[in-house]
Amino acid sequence: MKSMKALILLFFGLSHSLFALASNHLSNQGITQATLGNGLKIVVKVDQRAPVFISQLWYKVGASDESRPTTGVSHMLEHMMFKGTRTYKSGEFSQIIARNGGDENAFTSKDFTAYYQKMHKSKLELAIKMEADRMRNLTFSNQELTKERQVVIEERRMRVEDKPNSKVYENLRLISFDEKGAYHSPVIGFQQDIETYSLNDLRVWYEKYYAPNNATLVVVGDVDPTEVIHLAKQYFGDYASNPNIKPSERSAITFKAKSRVLKLKAELPFYVLSFPAPSLKTATDKSTPYKLEMLAYVLDNGLSKSLIRNQQIASSIGVGYRLYDKYDTLFTLSFIPANGVSNDTVLKAIKAQVVELINNPDFIQGELSRTKAQLEADFIFEQDQISTQSYYLGMLSTVGLGIDKMFTYVDNMNSISATDVSAIAKHYLNFDAANSVELIPQEIK
Repeated sequence: MKSMKALILLFFGLSHSLFALASNHLSNQGITQATLGNGLKIVVKVDQRAPVFISQLWYKVGASDESRPTTGVSHMLEHMMFKGTRTYKSGEFSQIIARNGGDENAFTSKDFTAYYQKMHKSKLELAIKMEADRMRNLTFSNQELTKERQVVIEERRMRVEDKPNSKVYENLRLISFDEKGAYHSPVIGFQQDIETYSLNDLRVWYEKYYAPNNATLVVVGDVDPTEVIHLAKQYFGDYASNPNIKPSERSAITFKAKSRVLKLKAELPFYVLSFPAPSLKTATDKSTPYKLEMLAYVLDNGLSKSLIRNQQIASSIGVGYRLYDKYDTLFTLSFIPANGVSNDTVLKAIKAQVVELINNPDFIQGELSRTKAQLEADFIFEQDQISTQSYYLGMLSTVGLGIDKMFTYVDNMNSISATDVSAIAKHYLNFDAANSVELIPQEIK
């Protein structure tokens, strides 16, 4: 297996009262890193295959930092970031980007919020200048909040309230994570909170977390790293850091063996199980999360082949694991039984296959080999997309894992044996201690 790493770190420094450059160049990957004196991190990856770039600004704040009664405030603030600054009127940011042939958007997750622009390389300064402006100069309008509140309420209706399976997963989080834990509440927020938090709640959130020492600027594409750093210094360099942002002490404490039954208007039944598990960030043994990741791939493919194609007792199977979560996470198993088949029948078949895996590791050897080949191919193909490259660079930096994890993933996965997968399944897949949510469909009228 050829090595995909061999990272060479080159350290150099520049002196400036506001610009303490702590940069290293991952030369084999075309990556330069730097940090401004106010704490803004910069990651640049050169990719000259097309005359374009993507610029992303990542903030270390998301749903995992929220609590009642302001759940969803990170997501709502994301919406408000397009509603005007002291420099640009509401909607003007998007209009200017579009007028210059660019594409822009934003996304909020459990552990971060990010904003991006994808444009021709000649528009680099415009993208950085405008993004820097809204880091500190956002205007807050009650009129705009009223509009966006209704947009988000409708978004929640479409994504959660009208999607029974989404309601199942929301309930799974409610019983799997402590009420005061990091992952208890949904990213979009609870309905009551969306309806009631104030403009000042958003302003407080913005003033605390939208600071340079809580952000990472990622630029990937046909750019000069020196120019990116210069522009970041020019437009972000005078912003003060916020010393009140402290490392979070929140945890995502999981409960044990709770179950919930939902009766909702739906066409099909649905069943999901969750098992507490560490993420790459929280695990003491850093090989454990990669083994859990491989277990998820192997089980997903193996169960689909066995239960859907061969036995025909399930119409859908899903196995999930969140390798890069900031806090302890969940390993999940979900299924939709075939018409006329009980949940117990499918559960017994899943347990039987897990027992077979535990007792006979060779049982998965073929699936393991296919998965490794597919993961390496996926990694190579993903490098064709600057948006995918920038996502992993920004996400890994923001959750505190280090961007080198992007390039060591395949080797870490290739080092896993069938015995490793068997042992990790035995340790974590304790069905007697799993949480579960069952959807019983009600007639749709």
